Amino acid sequence: MIDDKFLDEARELPSVTPIERVVAWSVFRSKDAARQLLEHVHLAPGQALVGGHGKDSVAEYWWVGVQVQNLEAWGHSASVHKHGRMGD
Repeated sequence: MIDDKFLDEARELPSVTPIERVVAWSVFRSKDAARQLLEHVHLAPGQALVGGHGKDSVAEYWWVGVQVQNLEAWGHSASVHKHGRMGD
């Protein structure tokens, strides 16, 4: 089972408060939906899951992302991929 304790951390989305070397993330309106994604993420060496939860003007959200060890080896920093800035 994948460790999902990071979902309990109060942490805004990387698009709101940048987190170094986070290259992909998805936003969910429920913790269970965020947990479901974890089983489908395949990490390469030097990558780790990150995430957290926050609240916007609509409701609470949880997010899951991938942080890479070496951004240059991953690709161009402008190619960061995200699903929704605030869960949209």
